[in-house]
This record gives sequence, C-alpha cells and structure tokens, in this order.
Amino acid sequence: MRIRSLKLTLLTFLAAANAGWAQSEYPEVASTFGLGRGFSATVEHKYHNSRHGAFSQFNGSEVTTFSMHRELRPGTFHYGNTFAQSESHQHFGFSTDRFTGAYFQGSGVSFSKTGSGLYKDLNHYFFHGGNRAPFQFKGGGLDLDVGSGVSVQIAGTKVKSPGLEDRDGRYAGVSVGKWSGGFFGLERGGEGVGRGFNFTFRGVTTGIEYQEVLSNTGAHLRRLGFSWRTHPSSRFSVELEDARNPLYADADERRVMFRIQRTFGRSRSFGAVEQDGENGEGTGKQTKYGTVVAIGLGVGVLAAAVSSGDSGDDGAARFATPDEAAFDVMNKINPVSVQQNREHGGWIYKKPDGSYDSTNPVAGGVASVNIGNPATSVPAGTAASASYHTHAGPDPRYDNENFSPQDILSDILIGLNGYLGTPAGFLKKHIVATNQITVLGRIAN
Repeated sequence: MRIRSLKLTLLTFLAAANAGWAQSEYPEVASTFGLGRGFSATVEHKYHNSRHGAFSQFNGSEVTTFSMHRELRPGTFHYGNTFAQSESHQHFGFSTDRFTGAYFQGSGVSFSKTGSGLYKDLNHYFFHGGNRAPFQFKGGGLDLDVGSGVSVQIAGTKVKSPGLEDRDGRYAGVSVGKWSGGFFGLERGGEGVGRGFNFTFRGVTTGIEYQEVLSNTGAHLRRLGFSWRTHPSSRFSVELEDARNPLYADADERRVMFRIQRTFGRSRSFGAVEQDGENGEGTGKQTKYGTVVAIGLGVGVLAAAVSSGDSGDDGAARFATPDEAAFDVMNKINPVSVQQNREHGGWIYKKPDGSYDSTNPVAGGVASVNIGNPATSVPAGTAASASYHTHAGPDPRYDNENFSPQDILSDILIGLNGYLGTPAGFLKKHIVATNQITVLGRIAN
C-alpha cells in the first residue's frame, strides 16, 4: 500500500446576513491510498466551526468519509461510508464508460448533518420547526450516457420515521458538456410538499450555479453562485442567497457569502483521468459516481428538510418568543371564551428549532379548565415552556381580571410561567422565577 495523495483544504466562509457578519471554517483532510491491482481508497475528514449564532445548527459538526474503488475488466466497483454525529450512511455502485448506478441507505436520530449535494449549508429548520424522531432512508440513482456528450441522471430516496408519514425525493436531470441541470419533487405521504431545480456551469477556471427550493407552504430558498479558480490549488466564490418563510419571519434571511478555498499538499489523481472533478482530481467514473450519490442523498435531505412528516407541523406558524405565541392563541380563543362563558386553556411549547407554538385550546367550565400534564400534552420532541388559560366572561362571583391564588400556585408547582386572558381583553403573565405578574398588552375579547 502506498499513499497516492495527501490533501489539506481550508475553506473560509464569510457571510453578510440580516443578523450581521458570520465566519465559518471548514478544514478538510483527505488521504488517497493505492492498494494495488486497481484498488484505491480515500479517507476524508471535515470539520465545520461556525462563529456566529445564526449558523449554530452547524457548530462543531464533523463528517468522516471512507470511499473505495476497484477497477474491474468491465468497469469500476465503488463503495463508501460516511459518519457524522449520530448519523451514518453507506453506498455502493458500479460504473462503466456509459453507465453509473448507485444504491445508498442510512439512518440518524434527527436531521441529516452530512449535508446535501443539491443544497450546501442547508438550514434544516428553515421550512418547519422540526422533530427529533429517528429516521432511516434508502434510495438509488443512475447516470446514463446517451451519446453526443449528453448524460441523463435519475435518483430517488425514501425517508422513514416512526409515527410520521414517509417522505420521498425524486430527481431528473441532464448534463451536456460543462452544463448540467435538473428538477426535483418532494412528497409527504404521497402528496407533493415541495419542488425545485438546479443549474450548473463548470468551466476550466469559472463556474456558475443556481439552486431553488420551494415548499407548498410558500417558503423558498434561492441561491446564485459564481466561482473562479485563481490558482490550481485555490478557488474563490461569491454566493447570493435569499430565504423567505411566510410562516416564520424570523427565519427570513438574505446573505452574501464569500468562500476562499485553498488546498495544501499534493492531490494527484490515480488512473487515467477521463473527466476532471471540481478540483481536478478523480477519474471520470469516480466523478460521475460521486455526483449520482450526492444527488440521491441530496433529494433525501431536502425531503426531510422541507417536510417534518406531519402535515400539521409543516403548516404551523412559529413564533420567536413564548409571549408572541401566547398573544397569537389568546387573540383567537379569548373572544370564544367570553362569548361561551367558559374557560379555555393549553400549553405554550418550544420546538426543536428554538421557536414557540401553542397546543389547541381545551374547553373547561365557568371557573376552571383541565389542560393536562405538561410532559404529555405537548407534541413529541418539544418541551412545555408555559401554560395559558382564559377566565371566561364577566362574572360578579369571580375576580376574572386577575390570576387566582390557585393559578399562581399551579404555576409554582410545575415550575412554568403562566399566561391569562381576561374578559376585559388584557393578556397577563405570571413570572414564576420572581413571582411577579405583568400586563403584556391588549387582546381580542
């Protein structure tokens, strides 16, 4: 066995976003070994260190990849394994001069951390508040050379999670010389939930890339990138990104991203170079195989990112603070409570992405409501952060404009703040830590 190449890549990422500047670093170490008789193997380790809270979902993420290629008489056999925190996936396939096919499968405990071949640095909490359900996925893809420099790509991936609807991603694309592009569709339980397309031009020294992801809830991600190779071992790129989600304005972002990639050490391809990759390394068969795997895994990641697997969660509004969630639900239920002269209540809870929402109100009686246990009354994977309830209509028998002693004691016993909607249209908050009550503002009545 001998080392064919040793590469150290440092990619610096600088972004100007709504929240200010952010800096991230992606050190990558890759070693390629020649094992004799047409065998070769590559071990690659990536570490992403982010220095800005807006990108905290990527802080400290590490990915290790092992890939192996075996040259056979009719073609090349490929195998790979990727590990990230609480996630892994495997893939294998075969390629000839005209055909490349791959099968892949994997599992994890939350969202995919290994990234998307279709959309880099995907914020997995942009489209919905997320869940922490474990998932498994499997799929396949192929690249077929149909002649005259034209190749077609097809891929599909299914994502399964306990208690959630299956999610599917499908891709169809075409490559003509240095140009490539394709369309993908995303489904949840057989129903379309998103779509998108990508377009790429890869020249010798320059590149252009456009990507777009749209969800049926109205959210969209769009990215346009330009890259230049300033040196055989250096690449500079500028990317413009626009992200909008009508269900959660705090997720909206516009970014201008600058990437500087520098490779140190020798990175020498093995075998006859039939088609250069982005960095000029790897055989054409390996490059095509890597593209097929990246597309297949990418549509799986997008299927999980665009839909949580639950139609209610996908279309649910999200709020940046518990107070905002309380205002929203109280404005809806307090007029009903006053009209019916019945208390209503529920829970404010925190989602995996850090946003807040409320459970559906439970109707009670004229002077009480049973909203259940906070541990079991909120959706799985979320945490109750406060209770809320109304005090029905005006009633001379009760002091309905203020928290009752029983309300205050209940908040203290469970250790969570409480919100109260009054018949006169005030939203009040009981802060358990200081045992203080404050008026947040007016609500509908």
